Amino acid sequence: MKKICLWIIVGLFFAGPLQAKKIYITIDDAKLRKSLVTVFPFKSIGDTHEGFKQASIVQDTVLSNLAFTGIFDFIDPKDKSPFESKGYNLGDIDFKEWAKLGTEFLVKGGYKTLDKNFHLDVRVYDIKSAKLVFGKEYIAAIQDAKVLAHEFSDDIMENLTGQKGIFRTKVLFVSDKTRHKELYVMDFDGSNIQQLTKHESILSAPAWAPFGTHVTYSRYATHKKNIKNLDLFMLELSSGKEISLSTHTGLNTGAKWSPDGTQLAATLSLHGNPEIYLIDRRGKILHRITQHGAIDVEPCFSPDGKKLVFSSGRAPYAHLYLLEDLSSSEATRLTFAGRYNSSPAWSPDGNQIAFSAQLEGHFDLFSVQPNGRGLRRLTKSERGKNNEYPSWSPDGRHLVYTSNESGTYDLYMMNADGSAVHKILSNYGNITYPAWSPYLK
Repeated sequence: MKKICLWIIVGLFFAGPLQAKKIYITIDDAKLRKSLVTVFPFKSIGDTHEGFKQASIVQDTVLSNLAFTGIFDFIDPKDKSPFESKGYNLGDIDFKEWAKLGTEFLVKGGYKTLDKNFHLDVRVYDIKSAKLVFGKEYIAAIQDAKVLAHEFSDDIMENLTGQKGIFRTKVLFVSDKTRHKELYVMDFDGSNIQQLTKHESILSAPAWAPFGTHVTYSRYATHKKNIKNLDLFMLELSSGKEISLSTHTGLNTGAKWSPDGTQLAATLSLHGNPEIYLIDRRGKILHRITQHGAIDVEPCFSPDGKKLVFSSGRAPYAHLYLLEDLSSSEATRLTFAGRYNSSPAWSPDGNQIAFSAQLEGHFDLFSVQPNGRGLRRLTKSERGKNNEYPSWSPDGRHLVYTSNESGTYDLYMMNADGSAVHKILSNYGNITYPAWSPYLK
């Protein structure tokens, strides 16, 4: 993946010590009432056309990002003239006038270009208390204005809610756009798509390493005597270097990382039947986890790394099973929805497991608590339409998944409760196996 350079001058303006940061918005309260924000057009402190273009990109991206959270509504003054002539420092803000408009938080700033870099100097104000929430100057290469906007959006989110923003996260996915199943990565909002592999093969089951520096996946590789085998690989994103992890005869697939990044759980069939094993970062087998005559696939660690959920055909149809002790092979059946349950994904807070289940002749998404209670149906499609491969955002508030609601398999996102469904990427071949990244720097 191409590494993007972004320089940020941090800490120029603070409302108070870091340890005493105020929480302005409680996300749970936002379900009842959204906070009202004005993102005022940024003021030129230079005069180049390029600067205006980048400022518009930043403003549009910030508005889109904040809207995505579902906790903000926006106030756009019809008459901007009383505010345009004024600056954006504390003494320039007429808090009473902004309060009359209903604005609760004001975003205002100035921009310029210098030495092929775009500079954005911004402030965020709490109108009710007439105080500065935070201020920063950001500097990025001109072509990286959107990266800057994601960084700024993350800062807004963290300073107002106390929780990290997800705007710099990325999503892996597999697409057959080139008539081969290759691996791609995009920004969380569907932009900046990059193709990561060109093997002209069949690739599946990508997964992020916990720190976002590497990804794993399986693909068919050619062995001696021209024999094809489903092998497990790791890709270093900074260099594009592919490392072979597991090449045992048979299946080497479905690898998921432990939260500490020291090992992976994967399905191997080196002894005939597909079973789940623990392997280290170099592919060395550490421990065989399952020992059963049924097929055991799609392992997923709990956030604390102590438990494992996986799909197994023990029922006899495939359902989810929970292993509460990784040193034991004794697993408990977790789900009973429909005839086929697959693609388990554990939420970052550990309270929910999302999965896909075949019900009424097609696949839909569900969530269940790790104790098997609280089953919730998240999607409901017509017969012949499928919703599959759920993956959590790192804040646990959203899910990305694939659906063929429109014919081909496109990429969708929704809130964790199944609301606010929207298509994020389409017309990009058949998309499968989305994987949302951890928080990225």
